[in-house]
Amino acid sequence: MLEKKTPYEWCLDGNMRLLELPEGNENIYMLVDLSKEEFLVYIKDTKVKTNSTPRKPEKFLEYRMYGLVPYNISSIQSGIQYGHAVVEYGQNCRGMGKLEDTYNKWASKDKTFIILNGGTTNENKDSKWYGTMQQNRDLLETAGVMFAEFREPDLNDTLTGIVFLVDERVFNRELYPDYVDMPLPWKDKRRGYKPSESELEKYETENAKNREKWVDKIGGPKNDFLRLWLRGFKLAN
Repeated sequence: MLEKKTPYEWCLDGNMRLLELPEGNENIYMLVDLSKEEFLVYIKDTKVKTNSTPRKPEKFLEYRMYGLVPYNISSIQSGIQYGHAVVEYGQNCRGMGKLEDTYNKWASKDKTFIILNGGTTNENKDSKWYGTMQQNRDLLETAGVMFAEFREPDLNDTLTGIVFLVDERVFNRELYPDYVDMPLPWKDKRRGYKPSESELEKYETENAKNREKWVDKIGGPKNDFLRLWLRGFKLAN
C-alpha cells in the first residue's frame, strides 16, 4: 500500500521546516494525507530549512491545563479544588477571542489535567509564612501568564486552586528540546588556553542570539519561563 502522511509528518521525518505554508493552508498541512510524490509537489515552490524541526500552526498545538493546589488537602479535594478553578478559567476567558478559542479546543479535544503540589496557602504578604501558592500566583502574573484562581468558601475563602493552560512547546521536550549553549570555539586549543575578552564577548553575543531564536521557536518568553518554572513541582497527592 502506498504510504501516506500529512505534510507535517513528512517534514518531521525529514527534519525540515517549511518557512511558509503553500497558500497558507494550515488544514492541508496538518490534516490531509499525501503520498511522498504528492508531498514533493505540495512543497515545490516553498522555501525549506533543512535540519530544523517543523513547527505546528498555533491552532493545532496540544494544550494541557496545569493547576496548583495546597499540599495539605486530600486527593479528592485536590481534584475538586482544581475543578472549581477550571470553571473559573472558562468563565474568565469568555469573549476573549483567541484565548476563548484555545480554552474551548482544550475542553473539547485535549482535556488533559496536570494537578501539582502548590505547597502552602497564606494571603498575608507581610508574613514570613506568605503562602507558596500565592508566591507562585504572583510569578505567573509577573510573567504575563493567564491564570484563574479559586477560593474555597468553606475554608474561609482560602486560595485552594490556580490553573493555567500550557501548550506542547513547554512539556514536549522530545519535539522541543532544551536549548544547548554553543560549543566553546576554543575548546580544542591547548590545555589552559584563556580566551581574550573579545573572544568571550563574541561567543556570548552569538550564543545569546541563538538562544533568542530558540525562545521564539518555543513560543516566546512566557513559555521559556514555564519550561524552567514547572520543573520545580511535583504532582499533587
